[in-house]
Amino acid sequence: MAVADSTQPSAYGDAFADIYDEWYATLTDDDFVAAIARRLPASPARVLELGVGTGRLIQKLVTQRKPIVDSFVGTDASEKMLQIARRHGIDEIASLECSDFSRHVPSGPFDAVFVGYNTLFNLANENDIASCLALVANVLAPRGFFMCDLVIPHGDDTEEFSEERTMANGDVVTSNSRHEPHSRRISGSFVQHTMNGESITRPWTVHYVLPHQLDDLASRAGLRLIERTADGNGSEFTADSSRHISTYVLG
Repeated sequence: MAVADSTQPSAYGDAFADIYDEWYATLTDDDFVAAIARRLPASPARVLELGVGTGRLIQKLVTQRKPIVDSFVGTDASEKMLQIARRHGIDEIASLECSDFSRHVPSGPFDAVFVGYNTLFNLANENDIASCLALVANVLAPRGFFMCDLVIPHGDDTEEFSEERTMANGDVVTSNSRHEPHSRRISGSFVQHTMNGESITRPWTVHYVLPHQLDDLASRAGLRLIERTADGNGSEFTADSSRHISTYVLG
């Protein structure tokens, strides 16, 4: 059985790079891309994506913005993910950099910095999230914005889940997860059974903060919340929301 190392910044990307596009071809986060596009200026902008992965969000944003031609930069801790992005030709529309975005981000200024669904929570802990937000504040243009798409776990008790899941490409995998609300940690794995009888375990871990905690970390970094919605279509954010799209500016 092959098991990926889950202790490094590149862990998620390295564990899922080879099947990411096949498994998550039907992800429903086009609304997030549309929300970014609506807030960008009606002129060419400089845009940074944190956790660019295989480049699917940048591809969608380029399409949304036509005929405007923006300047894109994407950073990811996983070289394996970036290799796939290059195969897709993302390096022809964006400058790609391999780095841990809690330690380093490309030089600004950027009119927009964004991070896709839950990618911010792939960082190891709250200190790393705080470090990332400080780096973002440092590279934002004066009128720039930072937008993130994040999950909101609910429940006060430790819970474990196990189920069989069918991915977008038809692969059937065993999904196991454990939510520990007191440490704000969710960990799990997908166990994939291949056609040749091999089992591949793909582990993942998220260390989340709740919206008000994120706001506090952002404020310390010099960022101010200007909008929070339950999705990219502008639906009202409530205490029952399981997802939030939050936008911050300097100040």
